[in-house]
Amino acid sequence: MTGVDPLAMTTTRTWTTAHLAALAPADPGFPFLPQPVDFAGRTVRQAVRLRRGGTALRLELSNEYGDRPMVVERITVATGDGPARLALLHGAARWTIPAGATATGDPVDLPTAAGDDLHVECFLPGPVPAASYLHSYQRTGRHLPGDRADRDDRDDRDDRDDRTDNDPGTPFPSLYWLARVLVDAPAQGPVVIAYGDSITQGVGTSSDTEQRYPDHLQRRLDAAGVAGAVVLNAGLGGNRLLTPGVGPSMVQRFARDVLAVPEATHVVLMGGINDVATAYTAGEPPPDPAALAGALFALAIRAHARGIRPVLGTITPSGGSRFDSFRAGSNEEVRQAVNKAVAAQDEWAVADFGAALGDPADPTRLAALFDSGDGVHPGDAGARALAAAVPLDALTAPADPVRPVRSRPRR
Repeated sequence: MTGVDPLAMTTTRTWTTAHLAALAPADPGFPFLPQPVDFAGRTVRQAVRLRRGGTALRLELSNEYGDRPMVVERITVATGDGPARLALLHGAARWTIPAGATATGDPVDLPTAAGDDLHVECFLPGPVPAASYLHSYQRTGRHLPGDRADRDDRDDRDDRDDRTDNDPGTPFPSLYWLARVLVDAPAQGPVVIAYGDSITQGVGTSSDTEQRYPDHLQRRLDAAGVAGAVVLNAGLGGNRLLTPGVGPSMVQRFARDVLAVPEATHVVLMGGINDVATAYTAGEPPPDPAALAGALFALAIRAHARGIRPVLGTITPSGGSRFDSFRAGSNEEVRQAVNKAVAAQDEWAVADFGAALGDPADPTRLAALFDSGDGVHPGDAGARALAAAVPLDALTAPADPVRPVRSRPRR
């Protein structure tokens, strides 16, 4: 790339999002979550599923929650058994990302297709700042001692033995730093962002098998022949709608994880269950159902103002939870009141997630078939039921023209 300005290469291409992750800071106040790993002096191997392909890609790495610069000595990307390619930043192999910043790398000429797994390998020579990560990603990463990253600038000897050594590495369950993957292909179909908490993220589904509800929604759109459809998962486990919890609130991060995706055409909104449960844990009064419903409506209005068609989701049942915080006090009354308000408005489409997962004999609980085992998170079958509850006609309709909407939908 000598003599070529890598940034100038981007001006003639259209870059769209092929992978999205809602990252959050590592917080020791949540010991029930997988804790961040110290990767100093180690090679980190991760993989993400691409929802769109192209002839080139760019990585977006986040140090949004770091308190000092993050240094990555070398990053390579590969698909399948193909050769690894160096991912550069401003023409250099070493990435230095300031605290509080994200960095979008130079274009990497690597052909990809929708459904490909992109393998990303990083070597971190020193201490890594407090992680920007997505806990419980339902995808296993691995880390190994030393620098094992593939290098395009090695001697011309066969280095396959270096890449396929017998050390499988130490597994970890979260996704680190990789906020987005961009590809050089224009959007040619609906781009749907599934926005929510752990139920959207996929906690409770089988790892390494792409069984989250947005994965099933992608398959459903593909099976329906919706050309170019892309479903991006912006779920964040432990996230609250109104106030910070695990990461910024859904209201706060909406600009980053939805509005900052310029090709987004639709957003499916589901949130509020953690607001209810956390209030009990903290010994606070339960949240006002009108405030929770109002926050969902406000997100829908913000999306609509950008020409993004919202679909409102109801809150799923948790009366059979093994966690007291989800089934205590007036939680069920709050859930039902929010769901009634969502169902009664007539401005936007509704995905009745609560009805889709409820036990017909006791709608306050998850049906046994759909329960992952903790009474809150759906398993694989439950994730399929969530995807089936999203009205496809709402996703295949064109994005809304920007027009005035009522400030408060009718109920």
